[in-house]
Amino acid sequence: MLTSLSRYIFLQALGPFIVASIVLTGIIWLTQALRMLDVLITQGQTLLTFFELTSLALPSTLVIVLPISIFCAMLYTLHKLIGDSEIVVMFSAGVSRSTIATPLLAIALVTSVLILLFSIYLAPAGLRQLKSRLYEIRSDVATAMIREGAFINPAQGLTVYVRERTPDGTTYGILVHDSRNPEEPITYMAETGSLVEGPQGPLLVMFNGNIQRVSRKGNRNVGAATLLYFDKYTYDLSQYMDGTPNYAYEGRERYFGELIDPAPDDTYALAHVPKLRAEAHERLVEGIYPTLLTLIALAALLPAPFNRRGYASRLTLAAVIALAVRLLGFVLSNGSATENHLIPLMYLFPLSVCGICVAIIAGVRFDLMLQRLMAAVPGARQ
Repeated sequence: MLTSLSRYIFLQALGPFIVASIVLTGIIWLTQALRMLDVLITQGQTLLTFFELTSLALPSTLVIVLPISIFCAMLYTLHKLIGDSEIVVMFSAGVSRSTIATPLLAIALVTSVLILLFSIYLAPAGLRQLKSRLYEIRSDVATAMIREGAFINPAQGLTVYVRERTPDGTTYGILVHDSRNPEEPITYMAETGSLVEGPQGPLLVMFNGNIQRVSRKGNRNVGAATLLYFDKYTYDLSQYMDGTPNYAYEGRERYFGELIDPAPDDTYALAHVPKLRAEAHERLVEGIYPTLLTLIALAALLPAPFNRRGYASRLTLAAVIALAVRLLGFVLSNGSATENHLIPLMYLFPLSVCGICVAIIAGVRFDLMLQRLMAAVPGARQ
């Protein structure tokens, strides 16, 4: 009977948890996707690249979403079971609170393991790849330069126009105006062309065109113009591309091992030792919060006596406490980035709240204890 009951409670909570996770992930994914639209628009990238970039940020999104989702799911499940009088029937049949709480805590523990997996490995791996891909896209001057029907300025004094570009990479109606040297501006015009990869980088090979060169040495307003026709001309685009990447991985983008034991030549890590140490502990602490938030929901609703007016006050109290606990956890994490002596509090605070919630679920009446304490204080009765 208990096995069937545990399975029933487990499934009752699992459905809302999955739905809440999908909805919240979708909302946060949309906010991140809107920020990456500039890559799709200004860099001339495809929708496939857009979805690739947003998917790389998904693991770090789930680290934020899953604790919120499990808290909402637990509140919904417990409120539904109480509202349908199912928990009352379970208690009448001799089912203990721990039996009801066990399947819910099982979901929380699995979620905690998933969050640890995401925060320790998958999230930094995704953010590293995202940073690398964004660097590649923004450094891909060749793709940014060859955009159909638009005048592009990839560098100061350089203008590129392409009338049409076919899916196979062939371009029609090419104009390249190079005025970086004001004394000798050059204009390249060609009927067709194509992008090819050379040993040093991308090359624009133009066919059936001309080169117009104006020499203004000594006179900026009037100059001698020369016109040269060509059947084939190669324009080097690699000069506009950056060389090797020049960026350092920040705390969120580092693997756990790189946070606690960075390389001796890692200049960023040497300059941010307290911050990286706090980041490592924060990732471990993240695994506590799904269980903590589940315990808050259980402590708020499971010991609740029957009330015909509903349980809105308890739901509100649970939400306020959960929000306050999570915000205080963020405050401790941020403070630990500069003051490493606060790191033990990052563990002590959520574990203490867990202990209090477990005591409440077990039947400890802190409200009565507080009343007795107040009654024992001289003058408190007045």
